[in-house]
Amino acid sequence: MKVFFCAAFAVVAFFVPVASAVADTYPRQPGVDAWHYVFRLELSDASPDITGEATIDVRFTKDGVDEVSLDLASAANGKGMTVTDVTNAGQKVPFSHQHNVLTLPLPARSRSGGHVLFTITYHGVPANGLRILSNKYGEWSAFSENWPNRAREWLPMIDHPYDKATSEFIVTAPAKYQVVANGLLQEETDLGDGRRRTHWKQSVPIASWLNAVGVEQFAVFHVGMVKGVELQTWVAHQDADAGRIYFEAPARQAIDFYSEHVGPYAYEKLANVAAAGLNGGTEHASAIFYGERGIRAAPATSLVAHEIAHQWFGDSVTEWDWDDVWLSEGFATYFTLLFTERRRSRCPASA
Repeated sequence: MKVFFCAAFAVVAFFVPVASAVADTYPRQPGVDAWHYVFRLELSDASPDITGEATIDVRFTKDGVDEVSLDLASAANGKGMTVTDVTNAGQKVPFSHQHNVLTLPLPARSRSGGHVLFTITYHGVPANGLRILSNKYGEWSAFSENWPNRAREWLPMIDHPYDKATSEFIVTAPAKYQVVANGLLQEETDLGDGRRRTHWKQSVPIASWLNAVGVEQFAVFHVGMVKGVELQTWVAHQDADAGRIYFEAPARQAIDFYSEHVGPYAYEKLANVAAAGLNGGTEHASAIFYGERGIRAAPATSLVAHEIAHQWFGDSVTEWDWDDVWLSEGFATYFTLLFTERRRSRCPASA
């Protein structure tokens, strides 16, 4: 790995930890490890309600656990999620859903190394986390924004970065929309009733808030491979030409640089996605969202380089608790400056 020096002094402040005024007090569950999530979602452009079925594979790392708790927003004031059924191996589970926590008793106390599968059926209107809104062109769209702990507003899961898991999204929506999410596309099937089912699978474990879904009338471009990584551009169909200029060259340059100077890219693709209701960028693993209003026919070099740096720092290497989130921004900012210096040839590299 090459080491660069010129940018180091510009980011010293990012590497000086400051005592946190509020410690991370999330209630971890000893012996419980979320292993894999499958989220089956139905969305409509005629209603803000979503219908969900989540299958959750939990692994146990110690004997004697008798229940599992998941974060999920309780219904209140016309928003939130209502759980209608929970099963395990075809048998109903007597769940409790109070104060934004879904508690699931186990059929028997856990054995270390064992797994249990829960299937949760629910519905509701997300108060946050999944935004259903008109994009800048007045067209219906839906985009997730789970940072930092808003996945629980629409997805039952352990909503904290300490417990990474793999995941799948199987989204049914009106057929005129395209769906993007983490990982690799497994299926697109038109159902013959005006709806399309789209299935994405994320095979590398990620933190809860890095799960992402975007639904819109996209223009989609598959723009080849960079260092073995499939590069994609997803923008509103009206922004097709500008979006390619905005994303593609900076993304190629950034992936090439970080792959060579940091290490291999961890995920199965990289999609740069223009998203409604967002400013700046959000570094979801393998599907980065950027504010749609920034799209223009000019390369967004610094912004794209920063968000792609997060694929290594913050996504692949993730803080164990929120007290250390400064490390994610610090390293991403530092390596963005290194990328910028190399690109502008201001700073010689030393082996």
